[in-house]
Amino acid sequence: YNGDIIAESYVTGSEGGPQPWTRESCNDVKSSTKSVFGTGVGVFLDEYRDRVNLDTLLVGGSRDESLIPQIWDQPLTDPRKQDIKVKHVISMTSGHASDEPWLAPSQRHHFKGYTGAYQMYEYCFGWWCFEGIPDHHKLLFEPGYGFNYSNFGLEQMALAMRNMTGEMVGPYIYDRVLSEIGMPIELKTNTYRDMVYNDPRELNFSDTPGWGVGGSEECNAYGADRSMSPYGYNTIVGSTFRCTARDFARLGYLWLNEGRWGDKQLVPEAWIKQATSRFKQANGKAHNYGYTFWVQDTWENVPRDCYGSRGHNINDCYVVPSLDLVVMRMGNDNPPSDQRNLFVETLMTKIVEAINR
Repeated sequence: YNGDIIAESYVTGSEGGPQPWTRESCNDVKSSTKSVFGTGVGVFLDEYRDRVNLDTLLVGGSRDESLIPQIWDQPLTDPRKQDIKVKHVISMTSGHASDEPWLAPSQRHHFKGYTGAYQMYEYCFGWWCFEGIPDHHKLLFEPGYGFNYSNFGLEQMALAMRNMTGEMVGPYIYDRVLSEIGMPIELKTNTYRDMVYNDPRELNFSDTPGWGVGGSEECNAYGADRSMSPYGYNTIVGSTFRCTARDFARLGYLWLNEGRWGDKQLVPEAWIKQATSRFKQANGKAHNYGYTFWVQDTWENVPRDCYGSRGHNINDCYVVPSLDLVVMRMGNDNPPSDQRNLFVETLMTKIVEAINR
């Protein structure tokens, strides 16, 4: 609050987690990773503005004009996938489904003998399927005409960024943003691949920070059959960003200051404003989501300019510009969605009430 830490508490609950949980503990912030990625997307679009923008097509009409030429290795299974734009994948309006079947053991079937494996990309373009699980060959809706929360589009954008920059996404964002705000170098160098899904309470908890990668032999989550990606490793941008609560609060403070840190404008101010506003679909509808950020403008007793990142197990970071406030919450608990939402709204309401006294 006003640039200072005014409250901090660490508790080890009964549902698992570290013993004890301290300010040095690093936890996977789950889908709050998406907002870290979205911050980097803003930098990327500014740096490569002569080549790509929000209306640029990801797939394009041919290999030569595609941001992801690898897609043209196999025929598209839905022609509407050629209409997916950059703005669609970062606003959850691309039409991709949500199911991620590789998180559970299942027999994998390749598409026409395709031997490569980077499941996130293959699956979202319908190249292969799992036994007993519906194929993801068709989009749920025309790009830009609906909302469905999904990791697939973001991972496509990550591949497009790697294609253009020549860098994995994690190191790219670290060098331009995270290092500048004092976050640890391990977020660049510790590209861990030991993603075992045996116990979700302990998933990716560590004494050291890091950012997971996919497409590797050691990665169970995004390489279900443990085969090597034909396109090499890349940072997983839908999840796996692992750090302390204090370090993630630094990001929240950067967002609060509209991308500025000290005397440096690390992220374009206009991008932060746009990314944290509701994205308007082609049909005029607007979900409470911008570009990788949730817009929390419906809570009764919290200022309507509140926005934030949200992750599984309530790994959330909320920013309230009108109060100069950042709230970071980490956890390993996973209540039902209605209980989750009530908990977060109650927490934010009590914090706002305390500040306004």
